[in-house]
Amino acid sequence: MSTRTMTNRFAKQPVRKVRWGITRGQAILFFAAFTLFFYTLTELVFASEENDQHAVQEVQPVVEVTVQPGDSLWTIAVAYQGDSTKDVRDLVYQIQKWNKLDGAIIHPGQTIEIPLQP
Repeated sequence: MSTRTMTNRFAKQPVRKVRWGITRGQAILFFAAFTLFFYTLTELVFASEENDQHAVQEVQPVVEVTVQPGDSLWTIAVAYQGDSTKDVRDLVYQIQKWNKLDGAIIHPGQTIEIPLQP
């Protein structure tokens, strides 16, 4: 005779619990829902910021300028600076931001918008 005990390994086992009395599947489901909620919340916040920027841009008056050969953002900014006490670099930055330019490179024939200073 053998001293081994035969157990049914296919018998229903009790459900394992993790911390706080929830199962592993419930924890994963909660984490996925939590992540999805904050991802959606973040997207909504950034979408509203973009809409706010567009709303401000629509109100501000602009002048459309077609770039001529030999023009640069600096020369265009100097021509449309208006008040000589303001720094030209600030206007160049505003032009880049307004027209969504990656850098200061512009090409002849390109149309850019110059935001006018109040």
